[in-house]
Amino acid sequence: MTAAPRMTGRRVILAPRPQAARTEPGKGARSQSLERGLDVLETIATEGAELGVRELARRCGLSPTIVQRLVSSLASRGYIEKNGDTSRYHLGHQALALGASGEGAFDYVVAARRELEWLAHEHHLNGFVSVLRGGRAIYLLAVQADGPVAIKVHPGSEMPLHSTGAGKVLLASLSDSEARKVLGARKLAAITPHTVTDPVALVALLPKVRRQGFALVNEENIPGVLSVGAPIRDRTGAVVAALSVAFPKYLEPGLTLASVEPLVTAAALRISRLLGMPPAMQMNGTTGSV
Repeated sequence: MTAAPRMTGRRVILAPRPQAARTEPGKGARSQSLERGLDVLETIATEGAELGVRELARRCGLSPTIVQRLVSSLASRGYIEKNGDTSRYHLGHQALALGASGEGAFDYVVAARRELEWLAHEHHLNGFVSVLRGGRAIYLLAVQADGPVAIKVHPGSEMPLHSTGAGKVLLASLSDSEARKVLGARKLAAITPHTVTDPVALVALLPKVRRQGFALVNEENIPGVLSVGAPIRDRTGAVVAALSVAFPKYLEPGLTLASVEPLVTAAALRISRLLGMPPAMQMNGTTGSV
C-alpha cells in the first residue's frame, strides 16, 4: 500500500499487479521436481518449527544439494522464508495467502469477505484482512471500494505494522515487550510526514488501541488516506486477524474516521461472534479491548 499512486481513469491504483505465475512444460503424468518441492513445503508446514536444509534432506529422503535448490526456489516465490539468524526455514506469506483462499481454510475468511464486500459496495471503503506471522503483517483478503478511488493490494503481500490501522491492531494483540521486540530499536520508516517512526512512542500508543478496541490512522501510510482497523477474535478471545478499511480524505463529506469506526468495529464483531468470541469480551457493540 505504499507505492506511489498511478492514475487510471478515475481510479487510483496504489500497488502493482502481481506477476503472472511461471509455468513449466509438462513432463508426463507426474513431475518429480514438483513432488519433491511439495514434500519440502509440507514438511515445513506440518513441523510447526523452523527447519534447516540438512534436517529437511533427512526427513524428505533427499540429498542436501537437491533440497538447497528446492528451498531456494520456494523462498524466491515467498512460499517459505529463511531466518537470517539461524539459516532455517519456515512457512512464507504466499503459502499463508493460498491457505486463506479456500472456503474451508480459515473459519473467518468467508464471513470476512462478505463483510468487506458490503463495506466496499455500500460505503465505498477499501477493505482488508491481515494476520501476523513471524513478526510480519500479511494481507489475506483485499476488496476494492465500489467507487471512484480504489486502493489495490495483492493478498499475500506484506503490510507495514507501524503505519496502518490493521498493523497497529496486530501489534496491540501482543504484549508491550513482544511489540518492542517485533519493532526493534531502530527508527521506523517514515512513509509519510505523519508516520510514527519512534518505536518507543508507538508502543506507548498500544494501550489505547487495546482499551478502545480499534486503531485509527490519519495519513500515516499513504498521503491523503485514512484507515481504521479492528481485531477479529476466536472462541478463546485471542486476536487471530485484523479487519481494516482505507479511504481517501474528503472523498465524501460523511466519510470520516469517526463515522467509519463503528462500521469497522461492528463488522469485526460479527465475524468474531461467528468464531465464538466470549460474550464477556463484547463491550458496547464493539470488540472490547484488544
